[in-house]
Amino acid sequence: MGQNPVNPSPGMPQYPQSGNSGPSAPNFGQPAAPGYGYQGPQPGAAPYGPPPGAVGPGPYPYPPAPPLAYAGPAIPNTRRAPKKKGKGPLIGLIAGGVALVLVIAAVVAVFLIQKATPASTEPDKVTKSTAALQGYLQALAAGNADKAKQYATNPPADSPLLTNDFLAASIAKNPITEIQVDPQNDSGTSANLTASYKVGGTLVQGNYQLTKVAKLWRLNTVVATVDRPTYWGTVGVTINGTTAPTSQLSFFPGVFQLGTGTSLLAFDQPTFTVDSPGDHVAGLSSTGPALTDPGKKAMVAKSQEWLTQCLAIQDTNPKDCGMNTPLPDGATLAPGSLKRVVDTTAPFADATPRVSYDDPSKITLSSYVTVKITAADTAGNTYSGSTSVTSAVGTIKGETITVVFTD
Repeated sequence: MGQNPVNPSPGMPQYPQSGNSGPSAPNFGQPAAPGYGYQGPQPGAAPYGPPPGAVGPGPYPYPPAPPLAYAGPAIPNTRRAPKKKGKGPLIGLIAGGVALVLVIAAVVAVFLIQKATPASTEPDKVTKSTAALQGYLQALAAGNADKAKQYATNPPADSPLLTNDFLAASIAKNPITEIQVDPQNDSGTSANLTASYKVGGTLVQGNYQLTKVAKLWRLNTVVATVDRPTYWGTVGVTINGTTAPTSQLSFFPGVFQLGTGTSLLAFDQPTFTVDSPGDHVAGLSSTGPALTDPGKKAMVAKSQEWLTQCLAIQDTNPKDCGMNTPLPDGATLAPGSLKRVVDTTAPFADATPRVSYDDPSKITLSSYVTVKITAADTAGNTYSGSTSVTSAVGTIKGETITVVFTD
């Protein structure tokens, strides 16, 4: 039960309330605690007048309470003094911040160095697939076949089409420029890259397969390889002016020009492009040697020349003339009695010579040339008849054609 402020319970001392320093508020109607300041009226004392500021009639048994003065022992201060902030944590934070700044600066520096220093494209240092492809194409552009081969997992066999001289001559006519390797991050030990470049002013794009061998990247192949077409036969085909091998053909990417080594033959589509090592060399399978106009004229002229020679031979079956006209059994041809005459002034002129499918150096000319024959034997008997020449076969060797007639 709480204490009545007017009639305090006996023996319950009242203590000043804690609070801000300064004079305490007047304590009306409440005795002071024993031993503290004013103890109230003593027995038999007259009442006091009204305290200042009082309203209404008295009596006022107590005088105004003076400011209480604590006369007892000092009350200990239970508040802890505020601690002075030390400099240790601040120094630690500053040091940590400096270290973090240094780490960030080091990372940025490494990043900038990596950005400023591209990956090596040298064949013995290529640790990125895109750098290997870049180096390979740059070697081609420089006409350096030996270096280009070093980017291969297994370097190709020697070939007259893979020499420095051959590549340099090819690049001189159709330079490789504006090389662009599509960016790609390496993952694993294989990569499939694409790259574009201009060769002779024409934009081409190729696909490239690469494999990581130890720490270095290598192209699975650096050349496109194809067997020599059988329908080339024995024609001395040239590629960019160099005689083609007789078996396998290998090509670096580039533009190539087919030749035959003779003005009598030419390819219908002599130019073809190899875009990348994995490219199918379609240019070899879509075209073959054919007679040029000079070749056609030469075949007709040589056939006519050979016919003239055959007509004059004093033999009933001259070799390679297709004019076998034997006399009856037992009869012997009289010397100088055999005469052959054709019934046209321009034999073979309307015929169309064609190259053989399996060997373009062989030319066929189909025509029907009638030959009238008269002869006599040593017994004085005379004979007459006719024969025909239906097929002429020519063989091209260099700039010459040799012709024979077949039965």
